[in-house]
Amino acid sequence: METWIWVAIAIAAVVAAYYFLLRPKSQPTASDVSVDETYKWAASEFRRSYPDERVAAVIGDKEMETFFLRLVNGKVGIYRSRRGKGQAIIVVQSDYRLRALPEANGLQVDYPEADFFSGNYLFQTERDAADVSTWMLNAR
Repeated sequence: METWIWVAIAIAAVVAAYYFLLRPKSQPTASDVSVDETYKWAASEFRRSYPDERVAAVIGDKEMETFFLRLVNGKVGIYRSRRGKGQAIIVVQSDYRLRALPEANGLQVDYPEADFFSGNYLFQTERDAADVSTWMLNAR
C-alpha cells in the first residue's frame, strides 16, 4: 500500500482513540455544582411530591444525598436520593427518633416506619446540624 494510506489510517486511529478514551466527559463533577444549585434542585424535587408545600430553607448533609427542608407553614420535609431513587416525606413528630452523634456536626434519625430515611447524617457545619435538629423538634 501507499504510504499516504497508512498515514491516513494512523490519523483516523488516533482521532478515534481520543474520542473514545481521552476526551473529557461532559457531565459536571461534584465540585462544578454549587451548594445553592444543589439546594434548589432538592427543593424542586421535593415539590414534585408535595406541590402545595412551599420551601423556606434547605440544608443538605455532607454527601448531598439527603436534604432537610423547612417549610413555610412550620413543617419539615426530607428529600433523600440514593442510587438514583429519590423519595420525599413530611416529618411527623411522633414518627421518628432524633439523637446527637459523637461528632458535633452529626445527627442520627430513626424512622421505624420509613427505613429509607433512617441513618446517621453528617452536615457541613455544627450550625447546620443544630438548625436541622431545631427544625425537627419544633415541627408542627
